[in-house]
Amino acid sequence: MIKKIALTVGALLLLLGLSCVVWVITVPPLPEAIEQRLQRTLNQPLPPLASDDSGLVRSGDINIWYQLKAPAEQPVHGTVLLINGMGSSSLYWPPKVYEPLLAAGYQVLLTDNRGCGASSRVHNWSKKTAYDLSDMMQDNIEVMNTLGIQQAHVMGASMGGMIAQEMALHHPARLRSLSSIMSSGYVNDPELPVEHAFKYSMLRLFLRYGLSGSEEGMVRLMASTYHFLQGQGGFDVEHITRTTLYELRHRKGFDPQLPTQQATAISLSGSRLQRLEKLEVPTLVIHGDKDPLLDIAHAKKYAARIPNVKTLWVDGMGHAMAPVYVETWMEEVLEFLDTNN
Repeated sequence: MIKKIALTVGALLLLLGLSCVVWVITVPPLPEAIEQRLQRTLNQPLPPLASDDSGLVRSGDINIWYQLKAPAEQPVHGTVLLINGMGSSSLYWPPKVYEPLLAAGYQVLLTDNRGCGASSRVHNWSKKTAYDLSDMMQDNIEVMNTLGIQQAHVMGASMGGMIAQEMALHHPARLRSLSSIMSSGYVNDPELPVEHAFKYSMLRLFLRYGLSGSEEGMVRLMASTYHFLQGQGGFDVEHITRTTLYELRHRKGFDPQLPTQQATAISLSGSRLQRLEKLEVPTLVIHGDKDPLLDIAHAKKYAARIPNVKTLWVDGMGHAMAPVYVETWMEEVLEFLDTNN
């Protein structure tokens, strides 16, 4: 009897294992057009993405990397601080965001979130010693302090928008304006839709491409992630490929613990919905109606709480910086910045 039970359990485990293998290896391939662009970029020389106008600033016991891009036009009209989202260094901001800002006479400050890009990795992290969004907000304040920047227009994407909201709430005098893109005032809001597909898709993609440890595997993981998030507007395959290669070859690569750390930071920070009702900073909220990660209901709920707010709902935009949509909302951003400069 025991032998039969053992054989049955073994057969079930084998079947489960085979099912998992099939689940992973049957990940749909990237569309042919994206595959061709990816391969072409992989075979091209890799240009430098981080320039000499960069440095490190001490924030507590870690270093935060920054890059300050100066406009050709002088005098400078103001500073725009760009804060990126979960798992993405500042280099993932597309040129279609910062080039119009530079052309309009703004200097652009980009920072790598702690644990990401060229900033310090967070060692000996545990849930008891975990950082939250206010700590990440303070990292950016320290960079501004070191560079002597008293005020800035702050633009954040996804988790970066949450960090930017914390900056506006804690240090309103340091912000000329807040632009919160594809973000949320409370990610774990029980009243709003929860997107489970992203977690399952990321697990599947990581098992398929991330475990190989190869450059091409990581590029495919990032490209497949952006393909999932893109909405109807596509994504910049060349930019994502080049940036991923640059992170692997010339910076610190990717910390596998970072998603857990940043997800915990978001969770620990809780809801900002009530606090946003007292927000004094002029605010622009941008969100797409095809966002597969943060439903547009998040943006509509927190935007409704902000007294001095302007909203832009983008038809077809997902949770990615699709060039066609960036060009559209950057026109709105520039007008908004000029109004509040």
